[in-house]
Amino acid sequence: MAFKRVAVFGACGLEGELLLTALADADLGVASVKAFANEGDGETVMFRGRPVAVHEPDTADFNGVDAAIFLNEGFSDFALIDAAEDAGLVVLDCTDTLAQRGDVAVFSDGVELDGEARLFAIADAVSSHAAALLRQLPKGSVKAVNLAIAQPVSVWGRLGVETLAAETARLLNGQAPESSSFGQQLAFNVLSRPANSVAALEHSLSHLLSADGGAVTVTASEMLVPVFYGHTAMLRVSCNDAVDISTLKQKLAANEQFRLFPQEDIAEASPVSLQESETIDISALIADRQDETAFRCTVVGDNLRKGAVNNIIALLKILIKINI
Repeated sequence: MAFKRVAVFGACGLEGELLLTALADADLGVASVKAFANEGDGETVMFRGRPVAVHEPDTADFNGVDAAIFLNEGFSDFALIDAAEDAGLVVLDCTDTLAQRGDVAVFSDGVELDGEARLFAIADAVSSHAAALLRQLPKGSVKAVNLAIAQPVSVWGRLGVETLAAETARLLNGQAPESSSFGQQLAFNVLSRPANSVAALEHSLSHLLSADGGAVTVTASEMLVPVFYGHTAMLRVSCNDAVDISTLKQKLAANEQFRLFPQEDIAEASPVSLQESETIDISALIADRQDETAFRCTVVGDNLRKGAVNNIIALLKILIKINI
């Protein structure tokens, strides 16, 4: 089936803007969207070159809607996810609400689907990128993953990006930054991330990896760094057996989904090296010195274009193909 009318919750955020563009560009048969966002009354978003009125989530009406997509930025009425399920819609949830139920599949591009499912938890960008890398290993070979993640301010949405830009400009001009909505200065600073965001990521990645065979333990720590876009995740991966690093590098180099660094005159992957790249960038891929069954690497990816939006479009294409 085609998804002719789609409801997008969180439509005014950074991911919402990118998603609407992707829905218009992809061959999904989407003819129109219903847009919702917290405090969205009076706002408009663009879809296929035309303005679409944004409404408050509590006014949502699912009549005539084929699918509902729930994004993180600008949406907090999680009871609407249950309402969309009760209405019989295909539901794609990026808020971690469905993921916590335990009976809903966590999806990232490359995951096989249960043909009967209509509810999907959408994996975050870091989990998606780490899982894509680790799927290059033999199935069921990963035992545990430890991640240290530097997240850009865009994980806090448009407000995070605008706040960092404003604070940086003021500080570079010798002015003190204005009081921040985030409680602390973002520019030239490093902030710890709340435990609930880390727990959601651990759950998502563990689910993705365990689906490939065997339970996988995931532990993560996060910090917010003064970067606009692009996350950097440093991984230590423990496996059941020794990993052939040379073979893994060859597989990554041959797969256009990845870029393996060094690349020409660029020694290491970083958010700056992403620019307009659609790849997941890998560097510092080495065997662990203390454990022959473990290896380390750094994974860098675009947290917006190659995160939830990419997963949503990939999932909708699969659902159309299998005629959900």
